[in-house]
Amino acid sequence: MKIDLLIASVSAVVGFVSIVIAIWLARWVLSQDPGPENIKFISDAIASGAKAYLFRQYRTLSIVLVALAIIIGIGISAVNHSYTLGGSSAAAFIVGALGSMAAGYIGMYVTTRSASRAAMAARNSAFASLRVAWRAGAVMGLSLAGIALFLISALYMGFTSIIPSSWALALVSMAFGASLVTLFMRVGGGIYTKAADLGADLVGKVEKGIPEDDPRNPGVIADNVGDNVGDVAGMAADVFESYIVIVTGAIFLSWIMGWSATYPQLVVLPLLYGALALIATFVGISILRLKGSQHPLTAISIDIYETIAISIALFFIVSVALLGNLGLKVALVAPLAASLGAVVAPLVLALTGYYTHYTYKPVKDIANQALISPATVIVTGYAYGLISAIPVILLIAFVLGLTYALGYFAFSSLVSSSVLSGYSGFLAGIYGTALASVGLLSVAGIIITADSFGPVSDNAAGVAEMASLPEEVRDRLDVLDAVGNTTKATTKGYAISSAAMAALVLFIGFIFEVISVAGKYVADPVDLLNGISVINPNVLIGALIGAVVVYVLASRTLGAVGKTAMEIVEEIRRQFRERPGIMEWKEKPDYARVVDIATRRALQEFMMPVLVAIIAPVAAGLLLGWQAIAGLIMGAILVGVPRALLMANAGGAWDNAKKYIEAGLDPKLGGKGSDAHKAAVVGDTVGDPFKDTTGPSMNPLIKVLNTLSVVFAPMIVAANASLGVWMLVHGLLAL
Repeated sequence: MKIDLLIASVSAVVGFVSIVIAIWLARWVLSQDPGPENIKFISDAIASGAKAYLFRQYRTLSIVLVALAIIIGIGISAVNHSYTLGGSSAAAFIVGALGSMAAGYIGMYVTTRSASRAAMAARNSAFASLRVAWRAGAVMGLSLAGIALFLISALYMGFTSIIPSSWALALVSMAFGASLVTLFMRVGGGIYTKAADLGADLVGKVEKGIPEDDPRNPGVIADNVGDNVGDVAGMAADVFESYIVIVTGAIFLSWIMGWSATYPQLVVLPLLYGALALIATFVGISILRLKGSQHPLTAISIDIYETIAISIALFFIVSVALLGNLGLKVALVAPLAASLGAVVAPLVLALTGYYTHYTYKPVKDIANQALISPATVIVTGYAYGLISAIPVILLIAFVLGLTYALGYFAFSSLVSSSVLSGYSGFLAGIYGTALASVGLLSVAGIIITADSFGPVSDNAAGVAEMASLPEEVRDRLDVLDAVGNTTKATTKGYAISSAAMAALVLFIGFIFEVISVAGKYVADPVDLLNGISVINPNVLIGALIGAVVVYVLASRTLGAVGKTAMEIVEEIRRQFRERPGIMEWKEKPDYARVVDIATRRALQEFMMPVLVAIIAPVAAGLLLGWQAIAGLIMGAILVGVPRALLMANAGGAWDNAKKYIEAGLDPKLGGKGSDAHKAAVVGDTVGDPFKDTTGPSMNPLIKVLNTLSVVFAPMIVAANASLGVWMLVHGLLAL
């Protein structure tokens, strides 16, 4: 068996084993005590609400997916005169979309049913509850990484045999399908979760003065459902598509360099690193321990560090054995680049944690501003959100630059494409950055385990509040809830960083694919690179369009949360007004009505911003040429990544400033119910759609723009050459 097929087979097996372990963990979690009937009722209501929302969302999505699959299949077949390539690309698009849906649903199925079990386990000890929540999160982490690795490996083996000369073009379509579904899920889930959260908080906590998860609040079930469809299913789909995008992007780049025939082991190296990191994740998930009085966050952080350390050790050991025949510098630089990417993960988590956790100065400063007014809470939080983006961006830039230099040093002599021989060093350097991105995403299993732990612990604390469990149990769960808020906040930084690093690789892949396709229409396609210049008006116009797309998404998602929350607020007020017995525990709220409003409005609002993301690059390419698409992608990256970091970190800081006051850690702030607490609640209310709706939506937006451009590049170039649409526009402008 050829070396690349052997490695792909091993990766597929590791991915399949990961799925099997996830199923075993799911069975273990679901076998734990779900609690008495009142707790099971709450858990079942959350689970059924989340399932109903996802299935309605998937039905809406299916129409768009089928239409795009037909366009991709017909368009690629026409341009390349190959029905096999067109059909394979359409199939890969659907596989990527279904994989993203599955990753979200599988993890959410378990997490929605785990909260009651984690709450009941807290009766025994904090560690017992931690173990249930951790294993529930591991179902998500292992499902996500396992499904992604298995699907990429299987499609690689299939496409290299069916369409040996153009298999990489079809493989990238898988990334587009995953990215598109994720954008829908991030936008829709984000609107749902934060509209429900806002509605429940504004009436319950602010107007009625009842606790956050008080069962008298008609919006409490919708709020808990939102935690799962937004934070669990949305984040799972987000990181799943990042994994797909960067691994297929790195493989696509190696195909551009002509390595399929000459160095197949380098082509599938991203699959191998993904498999090795997943093996390390198996170990990491099983060794989590809580020693003595150790804080749960410390235990989780140590477990993440240990998993990454094992991954790095495996990278070097296997690379030296596999790549030794290509020279020592190749055998050492490849794992070094991947390791630098893997190290970015804990560094981003630490940087994000500094700006979002209440043990550090930024959150304490925001909490102290609550003594003055809600306005100063918002201004200070926004200021810290702005500055929090700087170290992460500089870290990403440093790693990209360093790994580019390493790639240039190690791989330049291996680039074998005659068409691109003048750019061999450049492509080799980008391959180094691609391996760094692979290293960052390869540890997604353990990172998403920590992230999914957050909603489980959050909902467990809510279940304990709604079911009036003993105060000792609620205190244990409040600690885990605070830890979960931190892991959720820090993993948003991880997801954003992965989007930024993946975007560069796909951007380069798009440019050189255009050059490859343009060889059919121009004498020297490499000369097209001269068209990408900051003084080219089409590039500048495209960059501005990219910024516009980012701002359209931000505006529409924030506005949608506001409009949906307003409708939910009116419904909750109506129930309190017309059913006065609710506050006296004599009447039961109509939870289902609020769930239905959140579901219906979220599905109404999420279509428009996603369609803008699909139409904008295609329209720019047809009217202004492919250079405008290049500018559009760069504009979206440069505007979207900082804005995503700002919004995610500011929102997390506002949230934890409120929790810092509630915990009574600073007596002068007054604790729950004080004026400072009320001011912090306003900041948290503003921050919710920042950190859980608009900020996270930037990640899939950037990758949709990238993957769509790669998939549609042949059609856009062919249209420019045959129809001359952009030439016509230039002529009209000249007149």
